[in-house]
Amino acid sequence: MTQQEFYINVGYLANPARRTNIQVEMPHRRQATFITEYANLTGNFPLPNNSTTAPYYVWAPGADKYGLETRAYFASNANIPQTLIDTLEPRGFQNRPGYDAYDRRISRKKNIFPLLEAGFVLGPIQDVNRIRGLVPVNYINDFNTGFAL
Repeated sequence: MTQQEFYINVGYLANPARRTNIQVEMPHRRQATFITEYANLTGNFPLPNNSTTAPYYVWAPGADKYGLETRAYFASNANIPQTLIDTLEPRGFQNRPGYDAYDRRISRKKNIFPLLEAGFVLGPIQDVNRIRGLVPVNYINDFNTGFAL
């Protein structure tokens, strides 16, 4: 994916109509590392206070959970960029119970962490102005293109 395509995707996901909701889930032993990663990626944006529920769920010590799981849920439309489709969960459409507001899911750290660097944060409320403010000036037109899709 080119930087131009990435910022089109960022604009698309930043649009409030997408209702982008980023979540993480991890075993307790992974929490300290994630706290540092999240701070570095988001410019020290605060984590949610509660780590016992989405969007920031840390399993209790001893839980049978392997590693960090990242997810971005969003509502798509017919204009979804192909490069964003290429990052989706293999089944394409999201069908997780209780997530009726979303029809798509991105699940891989390699796809989620760049979104955090681009201004997205954990949770269902994304600040369009924060995200737009982090877009390099030479990609703002790409961001606006994606936002308008």
